[in-house]
Amino acid sequence: MEAEIDNIIESLIESDRTVFGVVVTDDSGLCLATRGDNIPEEAAGLVAAIANRSENFLSQPNAEVVYSPVAQIEAENMVVLVRRIDTVVVGIFKHRDT
Repeated sequence: MEAEIDNIIESLIESDRTVFGVVVTDDSGLCLATRGDNIPEEAAGLVAAIANRSENFLSQPNAEVVYSPVAQIEAENMVVLVRRIDTVVVGIFKHRDT
């Protein structure tokens, strides 16, 4: 599984030049992998919490969720995209388009 996660992270970073970091966590926020500049492992817990909260927008919040809604957080110089995919949560850190 680790090699699969590493391949996905590398393809994300290589396919979009605005991506400067990726965090992958489990449901409880345990950091499974990070790549990029200045992405602290502590971000894993926040990314998992955001994915869990975003599922409250679903019409059936108690149903087993495979894909959560995509949460986008915009800051002055970056955008963070967060989404659950099956049993992992992915946070993608991107430079903001200017």
